[in-house]
Amino acid sequence: MNKKELSFSGIFLYLDNKKLELEEFKTKLLEGSYTKDTESKVQIFQLKYENNYLKINFGDGAMGPRNPKVFNFETHTEEENPRQKSQIEPRHFFAIIDFDTSYLWISNSKKRNGLIELLKSYFKDSTLNAKDIYDEEEFIKTLNRLDNLKISAVPNLLSETGILSKILSEEINGYEADSASLSLDYNHKLTTKYLIEKIRSIFEQKNLLKGIVIAGRDQNNLGMLFNTDGFSRKIDVKAKVDEDEMFCTEDVFNQLITKIEIENS
Repeated sequence: MNKKELSFSGIFLYLDNKKLELEEFKTKLLEGSYTKDTESKVQIFQLKYENNYLKINFGDGAMGPRNPKVFNFETHTEEENPRQKSQIEPRHFFAIIDFDTSYLWISNSKKRNGLIELLKSYFKDSTLNAKDIYDEEEFIKTLNRLDNLKISAVPNLLSETGILSKILSEEINGYEADSASLSLDYNHKLTTKYLIEKIRSIFEQKNLLKGIVIAGRDQNNLGMLFNTDGFSRKIDVKAKVDEDEMFCTEDVFNQLITKIEIENS
């Protein structure tokens, strides 16, 4: 069975300014399936408690757009789309709550608000909030190794912010692109004074940029992440996928829990 990489970002959750309590969650939020839907979109959540964790397998999808035709890769011909207009093909994501640390680990940080809203609906008499793990200065001081750096912006801004030369930005503009993305891989490179100053410069100009992702590690080799959603921890896993390239749910959670317990030790 093949394996694929999956990245989780971890944020701190607190309920009424306190860490989450496992027994309180078990009482108010039972194991099982939950759905939230609108006229055209649905969110599906599967919840299961295991030891000191709440494992969450969830997905969302919409009825449209739906192409009435599909392309058969084997016959190289178009066919009628077998999916009915009322059917939805959810995109799957994974999350886990670690009650030891009160961390929520999630495979797509852009989906965290939908998940947190579900949790809030079962704690209406309390205040559930998510908290960034770092601020800018703390992130910079703690960052020891750089994994990768991704930036996207209007091409002109990449030269105005000093990220790209004016000549290269003009070349990108020659392709009439509305935005440009720069992706740099560092392979756990030790952060030099020069790199730190570049990251500091990016933070200073973040309001001008469309997107930023900075991934690295601290002195204990624990993952750190900054993106447009804020600051978080980072854990990478390599989990099994089936013949349809779908992740094996149990293997994802097993790999993630193993990494979490290493990080907590």
